[in-house]
Amino acid sequence: MIEYIRHIDEYLNYGHSSFSTLVPSNQWGNKKLAEEYLQKYWLPEQEYLSVWKPIQDKIFIQDKSLPDLVYRPEFEMIALRGGCLFLEEDFKQLQKAMQGVGEEYFVIIQHSQDFTDGEPMFRMKFPVTITWEELTSGNYISAVLLEMSYNEYFVFGKSGSYGKYSANDYEYPLDIIGFKPELAPIFQEHFKQPKEEQEEIREWLPQKYKELIK
Repeated sequence: MIEYIRHIDEYLNYGHSSFSTLVPSNQWGNKKLAEEYLQKYWLPEQEYLSVWKPIQDKIFIQDKSLPDLVYRPEFEMIALRGGCLFLEEDFKQLQKAMQGVGEEYFVIIQHSQDFTDGEPMFRMKFPVTITWEELTSGNYISAVLLEMSYNEYFVFGKSGSYGKYSANDYEYPLDIIGFKPELAPIFQEHFKQPKEEQEEIREWLPQKYKELIK
C-alpha cells in the first residue's frame, strides 16, 4: 500500500480549503499535482525509522510540546512568531541557515496532537536547494502542509545540530529554532529580530523558555 494514499484522499475535498493563500479555492483538488509532489518528497517510514528518527531524538525530547521544553539541554534557542509551518520569508531564512550548516536535505515530521489521532500525518524530505515555487507546487497537499494553522511539526537535517519546532497549536503560535552553540553565529545572522518584536514574543513564551532565551 502506498503510504501517502490517505493524504491524497483526505485533503482532496477539504473543509479548510478556503484558508489557503497558495491555492485558490477554484483550483483546489488537482490530484495529479498532489500525487507527483508526494512521489517526489514523501519520506518512507523505513527510511524515517532507520535514518531520521535517531537524529530527531538527539535534537528533540520525545513526546514533548509547549509549554514543556522540546529541545535537549545542549541547544540554544530563538523564538519567532508562528502560525503555520512556513511563509516564504521564514522558509528562506531557514534555508540560508541550513545551507550555512552544509546540509543537503531536510525533513518535516508532523508532531502528533490530541486532535490528529486517526488523521494522516505528514513525513516529508526535501533538498535544501528547493525553491519556494517547487516547495509550494503540490496543490492541496503543499497547501495543507505549509499553511494549516493547527498542525505542529519538527524540521531538521542530517547533521542533528539544529531544528525548528513549529508550535502552531499553542496559545500564542510560535516557531522555536534550536541550534548547537557553535552554530549561533549562523542562526543569529539569518534570524535577526527588531528589539520590539523580541520583547513581544518573550511575553508569549512559557516560563521555562523565558529562563533560557535571553
